[in-house]
Amino acid sequence: MKYGHGYGKEDKIMDKIHTSIDIVKTGEVLKKLIGESGYSIRELSDILGLSCVQPLYRWTNGKTLPTLDNLYILSVLLDVHMEDMLVPCKEIGADKGV
Repeated sequence: MKYGHGYGKEDKIMDKIHTSIDIVKTGEVLKKLIGESGYSIRELSDILGLSCVQPLYRWTNGKTLPTLDNLYILSVLLDVHMEDMLVPCKEIGADKGV
């Protein structure tokens, strides 16, 4: 599949990009990291400035994803790179052996 203007460079880059985030598997990763962190859901909710704990439960149960800001704060608190907390669904070009 060709992207952009077909100059080749864009094609190589796009072949390595993930199409979307697997919300359920990402939630499992978040649940594991939070459990290992020593933070309670309530503590994280307070640190993130959330009015209740429900968003955290929605994230860890794979219902929604945190905002970019919240994902960044979580990555700092949990000492994990943001991209290591996200699980991609599949790769573009995975069937091409790229």
